[in-house]
Amino acid sequence: MAYAARHGRKVAALILTSPDNPTGLTYSPEQQAHLARTALAAGVAYVIFDWMYHYITDESPMDLNAFLRLFTPEERQRLIFMDGITKSLGGSNIRNAHLIASQEVIRFLTVWATHSTVPTYYAMAVAVAAYEMGFAEASRPLVEPVNASRRLLKEFLDEQGLHYILGKGYYAFIHVRPWLERRGWASAEALGGFLAETFGLAVVPGDYFSPYGREWIRFSYALPPETTLGALQRLMEGLSALER
Repeated sequence: MAYAARHGRKVAALILTSPDNPTGLTYSPEQQAHLARTALAAGVAYVIFDWMYHYITDESPMDLNAFLRLFTPEERQRLIFMDGITKSLGGSNIRNAHLIASQEVIRFLTVWATHSTVPTYYAMAVAVAAYEMGFAEASRPLVEPVNASRRLLKEFLDEQGLHYILGKGYYAFIHVRPWLERRGWASAEALGGFLAETFGLAVVPGDYFSPYGREWIRFSYALPPETTLGALQRLMEGLSALER
């Protein structure tokens, strides 16, 4: 707040993402509420909760009605929620989300919004089908395999003695510095190319996210457990090949 004021600006909103993308870091409802109340008390106009991945966890998804009870009626008017169906149903290309906010915020968005806020035909069709089926049932074919893959992934990485970051969501980051040093590679980008070309394994170099990620690769486990296990085995085959 002080930094913004020194530059003649105000903080319009604080965004809280749980689980976070890409690391999967999560905050408990109590932690989220504490951060939000602190921000509102400091003068932040709105707090936006990004819950796009909250169905893809080992716990229950966030309960909006229970969460709102942690705030006063006045505070609730300054809260905005993004609760997406995109990640819960595995439809990354449909880009659909619910926006839940006060009437004042919704009226403002309706007046100023462009056509980009209107869901596409296919996105709306997916949403309608999911709610006709029941959202928990519609999301189960994705949620259960992903959660099972996450447990398998953790066990595998622990057995291999690899250093990793694994929260919730879809992704894990795996530290690969020893193998980069063996080849004299400056970043994981070269390793990503090697794994794809030689072992048919697609990973995302960590330096695509930040210079601090150049010794890491992002591994997606949004797959059935048996597919995740096969990908992990190819990863270890690739790393072993670099040791020869």
